Amino acid sequence: MNWLRKSLNKIKHAYALYYFVIVLIIFLPSAITIPSLSFRSAIITAIGVDKQDEEVMVSVLTLSEISKSEMRENVKLLQGSGVTLANAFSSIESSIGRKILMGHVGYVVISEDFATQNVAEVINTLIIAGKVSNTVPLLMCEGKAKDVLDNAQKMEASSSYNMREMINNEFNETYTKDISIDSFLKGYYSDIHISTLGYVTLESQPTNAIDSSSGQAQGGQSQQSSSQSDSEQKTAISYKTEHAVFLNGKFKYLFTKEQMRGINWIVESDLQKILTINGISEQGLNDASITFTISKHSVTPKVDFLNGKPYVTYEISLTMTPVEIIEANGGARAIKEITLTDELKQKICDVVKREVALSLSVMREQKTDVIGVYKLLYNKYRPFMDFLDTLQNREDFLNYVNIGVDVNSFITTN
Repeated sequence: MNWLRKSLNKIKHAYALYYFVIVLIIFLPSAITIPSLSFRSAIITAIGVDKQDEEVMVSVLTLSEISKSEMRENVKLLQGSGVTLANAFSSIESSIGRKILMGHVGYVVISEDFATQNVAEVINTLIIAGKVSNTVPLLMCEGKAKDVLDNAQKMEASSSYNMREMINNEFNETYTKDISIDSFLKGYYSDIHISTLGYVTLESQPTNAIDSSSGQAQGGQSQQSSSQSDSEQKTAISYKTEHAVFLNGKFKYLFTKEQMRGINWIVESDLQKILTINGISEQGLNDASITFTISKHSVTPKVDFLNGKPYVTYEISLTMTPVEIIEANGGARAIKEITLTDELKQKICDVVKREVALSLSVMREQKTDVIGVYKLLYNKYRPFMDFLDTLQNREDFLNYVNIGVDVNSFITTN
């Protein structure tokens, strides 16, 4: 029996070996010769969308090769156009002979010209057809999105700076509003159809490409070379402290830096890190300006309905540290113990209220509820619906909502 069992085991092992050899013969040649994924596809790291006549112009940054000596990725700029976004991507694939993979896209930029049409339809195409993650940042730019990607490519090729990281720092850590694709679509499909995007632009800055020593070495041409170098420009990507406001998926207007400050007081943002109060003539000061850093900022909204009209009060609490005192004559005073007097409290409150009022004025004029008043009122569904029924135009509801601000300020010292 032992002999028979050993014989059967040998036969089984022999058949397994024969089967393995056959598999190698059939599949090994194709496995060796088949191109790797990087040769069969193009990995996209950024997308720019522009309007070109009646077509869509798409620019993409794609990984080309890995620079082993510098330990960083190299990217190339590719372009394609078509009647639709899908057609534009197809034209890029045809031109390079590779399938586009969008799972590594770090950001999407759309031009201001393109944003006059319904951007939400394009974003849905990116998610459904391109499988772009809905957490990817979405920005609008002044000028051409292609130019923004071109400058991002040059920046990443010549330095260690990465635009994806810069966008994350600028918008996710200092801006009020979430600028992801998901946030844009949630605003688009909400009852008020309002979304916001971060805003970037390109700015030209003078640069001296030739130093004085090289100019002198060229003898009679030195003056001309110096003149040319002085006139040369370099282009840099500028992240504006602004937001592009969209209504029904289409660009409507820009919130300025000052208007953004008012919004950020209400929505509890980290953007307000500095607050300067002018005209202080107490505690031994003469028409001084005191600058504070804000270490803690909290907001509690309260909603009431009186006689059928909605009242919203934002209770803002600020904990601040004085960091600089400048008197009217330009002299700087050493930071000392600053007492939070009634006058100083009132001035702080006045500054915050003024900035909030500026933002509210724009939102009411443009009929865009950027700060989410509608959502607050909707929590009191029945009285809110009754209030809306009294309006001729529901989109104009902000003009009939009483919005107030109460500010409690506290001072701490380092």
